[in-house]
Amino acid sequence: LQETIRKDFSMHELQGLSRHQFAWQWLPAMWQAGGILLRVWEDAFSIEDMDRGEFFLSMSVTDRRIH
Repeated sequence: LQETIRKDFSMHELQGLSRHQFAWQWLPAMWQAGGILLRVWEDAFSIEDMDRGEFFLSMSVTDRRIH
């Protein structure tokens, strides 16, 4: 996925990258500036909060093994 300058991904493409279940979020590439691709392994982490801006992605996660 590095340097693909993609604007969109299908969930089928992303899930095919690993045998584990991940939550995915991304910002598309703009012109020649790379996008952001973020993934969280759902078996290990619970997503508590997610935020998305023009130039950032963030997720607050909790380790499922602790709770």
